[in-house]
Amino acid sequence: MPPEFSPQIIIVIRFSYVALSGFRLSRNGEGDVRKALYATERLERRFRLFEALTLPSLLAQTDQDFTTAVLIGADFPRTWHQRLQDVMRPLAGARIIPLPPLNNFKSTKKVLDQCTRPDTSHVVSMRLDDDDAISADCIAETKRIVPPLLQISGPENPAIIAFNHGLFLELGAGGNTLYGVHEKTPLGIGMSLVAQRGARPTIFSMDHRMVHTRWNCFTDGVTPRFIRTVHRDNDSSGFMSGTRVDLPDDELDRILSAGFPFSRQTLMSLGG
Repeated sequence: MPPEFSPQIIIVIRFSYVALSGFRLSRNGEGDVRKALYATERLERRFRLFEALTLPSLLAQTDQDFTTAVLIGADFPRTWHQRLQDVMRPLAGARIIPLPPLNNFKSTKKVLDQCTRPDTSHVVSMRLDDDDAISADCIAETKRIVPPLLQISGPENPAIIAFNHGLFLELGAGGNTLYGVHEKTPLGIGMSLVAQRGARPTIFSMDHRMVHTRWNCFTDGVTPRFIRTVHRDNDSSGFMSGTRVDLPDDELDRILSAGFPFSRQTLMSLGG
């Protein structure tokens, strides 16, 4: 890579953002979307998962050189905004960015542009939902993959990094279920698009299940690098494109101990 090569990883988390498009809920119209997203009971559940899963997984990263940007609505309720500020305080360099209702690409592009450093040569835009988790080495591994991927694809060409092996955590009133998955199409959790600074494409430019049809895509299907929650508030269904693997408790314990800051008991006790 050229000596001026300086990539920046920016994780964008859309936290109950009232988007005009990009979500199934968006079809209901702005007023109904806002009412649903800002309902007290839903926000309580969302914060519970964010505080128990998403945030600890970011705090546990072995490489802390990344930027976290949390997108919220400009009218996000003040009490909840303050709570978000409080819980995010331990995460160095994290930003909360309020925006008015926009479509999914335009809003996330604004967030990425606001967070891009002047000395950045390539933006590594990464997706993460506010109810999912990435492994503790996800940032370090993404950073390791970027240079050889661009050497193959060309530093001027956008390219994708995805992780297709991980765990699904289904939350239910009758108890939780934790199992392994091997996806056969790219999954959005921890997925990144690497592009030159100022380029139009970002990881939110198209459906994450279809990115491999547009750009070169490196997919790691070996190491478990995500935990996806499936629960009543999912905007998308708990769709799995590949294979479910029911693992014994000792194997789940090994996976969690090796890559995540959670115990199986903690995950199984989470409410949805």
